[in-house]
Amino acid sequence: MSFPDLFSNAHGPNEAGMFAKLFCAVSAIQVLLSFRQQYRYFQTEPWKIYGRRQRLLGFLPLPALNKYQFLGSGLCLTTCLVLVCAGFYTRIFIFIALVNYFLYFSPIISLAYVQRKTNLLPVVLLILLLSPSLDKPLAAPSTAWELILVKIALVQVYFAAGLQKLIRSGLRWVNGKNLQAYLMENYLWSDKKSALVIASRPLLCMILSTLTLFFELTFWLVIFFPSFTFFYVAFAILFHTSTLITMRINYLKYMGPVYLVFFTDTIFRLKIIPGT
Repeated sequence: MSFPDLFSNAHGPNEAGMFAKLFCAVSAIQVLLSFRQQYRYFQTEPWKIYGRRQRLLGFLPLPALNKYQFLGSGLCLTTCLVLVCAGFYTRIFIFIALVNYFLYFSPIISLAYVQRKTNLLPVVLLILLLSPSLDKPLAAPSTAWELILVKIALVQVYFAAGLQKLIRSGLRWVNGKNLQAYLMENYLWSDKKSALVIASRPLLCMILSTLTLFFELTFWLVIFFPSFTFFYVAFAILFHTSTLITMRINYLKYMGPVYLVFFTDTIFRLKIIPGT
């Protein structure tokens, strides 16, 4: 997608519809893969340890669920995402999936790989819910603003992280000492040898800190310069894989589906989905 396409009313094929199918399919798989583990965690009643239940938008308390309601909300979320992939009453089931996202994830928000890691899911579901391209055939012309909004949502995650680093540490962040501290902290409680290996190399920590800050503060370039997309997406995957290996911080599990917004055009060219 070229820069002028950002402002066009319609173009073909239906990349927003393709992204909706890809996003919902991968998100459903991720929910299913962790469903059993998350149910066991729910049964421990973590909200009694980590504080009161979550509030929607900070003020609307979400209902307390029993184990059957929790199981039902998870199954409903997954089923709705699959039905969206199948093109069956897509707008209705996107809405139901959005509601069940809050019901399902709020009781288990204290899980390390859920807390803050799933924040983009409801944002993307809301964008898709409002998309005029959602119920159109994949071959039909579609609008482009939905994909731009999804990319902006992803960009703000990284930009906010980079900005927070500057607010807390200023340019001293790039000296590598903060990264060393995080790596050592994770080594002490997780015994990850890879974290210790990196932390023991100050120059490497400085280089990694500089690259990370540059990546987070400039990721927005992919919106205006699509030719940069490959490099930023490749770095993002490498970055998140590295944090998973060294610090057990897994953002790709639930942010990975959002990254599919950069590959809709490729899927169309490969023609690996019927109707494309």
